[in-house]
Amino acid sequence: MRKFDYRAPRFPVDLPIRVTWGDLTRFGRCKEISTEGMRLELNEPFCPASTGALDLCYEDVNLRVPVRVTHSGPNFDAVKFVYETVEQRDEVARLVACLTGPKPCTSLALRF
Repeated sequence: MRKFDYRAPRFPVDLPIRVTWGDLTRFGRCKEISTEGMRLELNEPFCPASTGALDLCYEDVNLRVPVRVTHSGPNFDAVKFVYETVEQRDEVARLVACLTGPKPCTSLALRF
């Protein structure tokens, strides 16, 4: 019997992002978000399996989280969050809930 890997629900968004891989920085848009990662629109794709850091700004929230490229193509790139702490995971979960919930984010305080 085949094991199924269930992934977290994805939600459509449109947020500016900055991705840094060593000395290389690219700007783009986050088009989908989940607690596991993001789908990005970038002008130039990254190499699969590259690792770096992603910066996201939403209202007065600044988030920086380590990521790994899981898909790279001409239309979009996908990154997976590489959490270093439980606090990072919790903060991203709060951000996703805030972005996808019925109320605006007012009490979210990300500290990355």
